[in-house]
Amino acid sequence: MMRSRRLSKDNAYYELKQKIIDSELKPNQAVNEENLAALLGVSRTPLREAIQRLENEDFLVRQPNGRLKVASITVKEVEEVFLVRSMLEGYIARNAAKNATDKDIQKLTVILENIKQSFQLGDNQNFVSYGFEFHDYLSEMSELIVFEKVLNQLRDHALRYCRFVSLHGDWTRQADEEHGLILQMIADRNEDGAEKAMRDHIISSLSIALERIRGIEE
Repeated sequence: MMRSRRLSKDNAYYELKQKIIDSELKPNQAVNEENLAALLGVSRTPLREAIQRLENEDFLVRQPNGRLKVASITVKEVEEVFLVRSMLEGYIARNAAKNATDKDIQKLTVILENIKQSFQLGDNQNFVSYGFEFHDYLSEMSELIVFEKVLNQLRDHALRYCRFVSLHGDWTRQADEEHGLILQMIADRNEDGAEKAMRDHIISSLSIALERIRGIEE
């Protein structure tokens, strides 16, 4: 019994988080336990634990009146998330270039093909998914355990912003080309170049995100 309860608690957490990341539950949307339980098809107990985890992670916000809402999307938060990512992931790319095997380069090349294809098809959500797969694989290659842990706390917030941006317009060719440059630097085992290419890429993604969010706010 314990096992299935744990499973339903985790499922409730992952499903609810996914709906927030994908903007199925929109920023600032008021939510309540009853509706969420019905939406996820779970009972109140696992739902409450899921809600608590998501409050701790700042995906759900408890208002002064005790009501729940989905966390808003703010310029300040997107700036902080992407700036921290640029520092961490720059160093991760540097280490990935140092550790890269031929097999890693092949794997990254396949992911890059998927990124390119989804970009050409205008498939924004897959473009984001493959982009994150690329970044996640570099994290693995870097073998920087603490960096990866810290990055994981930010990852889903960054993913939420990227998905949100994708719902409100296309990514640019520049974002597509930047992944190619990062891979080139890693394939060349150019550690400085990989770090710089990654930092530049995340900062330019930030400027696209800011433009969209400001556009929507207006």
